[in-house]
Amino acid sequence: MWQFFILLVLVVVVYLPLGGLFARLLALPNLSSLVFELFRDPSLLKALQFTYRQAFISAVISLLVGLPGAYFFSHYEFKGKKLLRNLTMIPFILPSILVVLAMIIYYGQQGFFARTFNTKTFLYSFSGIVLAHVFYNFSLSIRIVGSTWEKLNLRLKESAYVLGDSPLKTFFRVELPLLWPAIAYATLLAFLYSSLSFAVVLVFGGISFSTLEVYIYTLVRRLDLKKAHLVAFIQLIISFFFISVVSFLAKRTEAVDKAFSTFQAKPLRSEKRWWIKSLLFLYFAFLFLLFGGPLLALLVRSFQNRDGIFTLANYLNLFSPKVERILGLPIWQVFLNSLLLAAVSSTISVMLAYVLARYFPKLRPFFLIPLGVSMMSYGFGVLLTMKNWLPAPILMVCTQIFIAFPVVYSIISLGLEEINPEYALAAALLGSTEKEILKNIYLPLLKPALNSAFAYGMALSLGDLSGVMLVGEGRFVTFTVALYRLIGHYSFPEGTALGTLLALLFIFLFILIEAQGGKNHA
Repeated sequence: MWQFFILLVLVVVVYLPLGGLFARLLALPNLSSLVFELFRDPSLLKALQFTYRQAFISAVISLLVGLPGAYFFSHYEFKGKKLLRNLTMIPFILPSILVVLAMIIYYGQQGFFARTFNTKTFLYSFSGIVLAHVFYNFSLSIRIVGSTWEKLNLRLKESAYVLGDSPLKTFFRVELPLLWPAIAYATLLAFLYSSLSFAVVLVFGGISFSTLEVYIYTLVRRLDLKKAHLVAFIQLIISFFFISVVSFLAKRTEAVDKAFSTFQAKPLRSEKRWWIKSLLFLYFAFLFLLFGGPLLALLVRSFQNRDGIFTLANYLNLFSPKVERILGLPIWQVFLNSLLLAAVSSTISVMLAYVLARYFPKLRPFFLIPLGVSMMSYGFGVLLTMKNWLPAPILMVCTQIFIAFPVVYSIISLGLEEINPEYALAAALLGSTEKEILKNIYLPLLKPALNSAFAYGMALSLGDLSGVMLVGEGRFVTFTVALYRLIGHYSFPEGTALGTLLALLFIFLFILIEAQGGKNHA
C-alpha cells in the first residue's frame, strides 16, 4: 500500500502543476479571443520563429562538428582515447550560465580568441547564441553516433567491398542506413535542448532575440499571466511532439546497438595513411581551440586581476561586502543553499525512482513525460497551482525533483533490469523480509546505479537557472543565480573565481558518474 503513496507523491510533485496548467487554461475567460489576440502578437511569432530556427541551425552544426569525432573514436584505438572522449563530454554537463561566463571571457572583446583572431564581439548576436548551443551539444553526436558506429560488424563492409562497392558507396548503402537512427536521435536531442535554452539567450539575446523560455519568463515578470499561461501550454504541446519523436529514435538506436556486439576500432599506429593521423590531430586541435579554450580561459582569468597580474584576490573577494551586496547574502550561504537544495532534491528523486522503477515498471513511459516539458512551463504550473499552499523552500525542492527525476529514474530502472528477479524470489521463499531483500540484494547490486543517479541529480539541480529564477522569484540564490548576478554587475573577476569552483564541482560529479558506469545509463 505504501508504494501507492509514493506514486501519489510523484503525481502531486510532478503532474499536479502540469494538470493545473491545463485546467486553469480551460478556465480562462474569453479563451478563444485570447488565443486569437496572442497569435496576432508579432512578439510571439518572432519568439516562435527564432526558437526553432536557431535550434535547427544549432543542431545541424552540432552534428557536423561531432561526426568526425564519432568516426575517429569508433574506428581507432589510441593512448588516452577514453580520457579524450570523456573530456569532450564535459561541456555538456556544465551549467548554461557557467558556459556563458566562460564564453564572455574567451570570445568577448578582451578575450584571447577575440584579440588573437581580431573577431571583436559577436557573442551578443545570433552567431553567439548558436556557438554556445554547439558548445553544449556537439558531444551528443560523438557519444551517441560513435557508440553505434563502433559496434557495426566489419563483415558487412567487407561483403560490400567483395561485391565491388567503393568505400564511399559502402558507407551510403551499408553503414548510413544503420547509423541514421543514432544520427537523427543525436540531432533531435540537440534541437530540443537548443529550443529550451534560457540562460544563453537571456544573456546573449538582449532585446533582439528571445526563445519561448525567455518570452514566458518576461511575461511573468511583467505580470501578464494570461499570456504566459497560454504560451507555456503551447510550448508544452510542441515539446511533447518532439520528445515522442526522440523516444522513438532512442528505441531504434538501442535496437541497432543490440543487434551488433563487435567492435571495429583498430590501433591508430597501424593506420598507414598519414593524412588520417593529420586530420585526427587537426580535428582535436580545432575542438580545443573553440570549446576547450573558454574553460581554460576561465581558469586562468580566475587567478588574474583586471591588470593581468596573478593573484588569489578574486577568490578572497567572494567573501567581500561588495559581492554580498550584489548577491544579497554572503557567499557561504550561496554554497549552503545550492548544495542543500541539490542534495535534498537528488536524495528524494533517487528514493522515488527506486520505488517506482521496482514496483511500477509498466508505468515507465508515464514517468518519463517530464523529459518533454520545459522548465518554464512546469515552473509556471507550480506558481499557478501550489504557490498559495506550500512555502517557497518546498516549491524549490519540487522544482529540482522535476528536473532530476526522469534521468534518475532512467538510470535506476536500467540498473534494476540487470538484476535477476529470481534473486529476490529465492530470498523471499527462504523467509527474508522486504527490508532484508533490499539490504542484502538490491542495494549492493544497485550501488553503482544509485551513486550515478545521485550524482546526475546533483548536477542537474546545481546547474538549473530557469527554475530557480522563476519559482524562487530571485529570492533564493544558488550558484547559477549568483553567477548571473555577478555577470549582470560586470563583476567578472569574482565571477570567474566562482565559475571555476563550480566547474571543478561539476567535473568531480562527472568523474563520479563515469566511475560508476554512468556512460551506460546516460
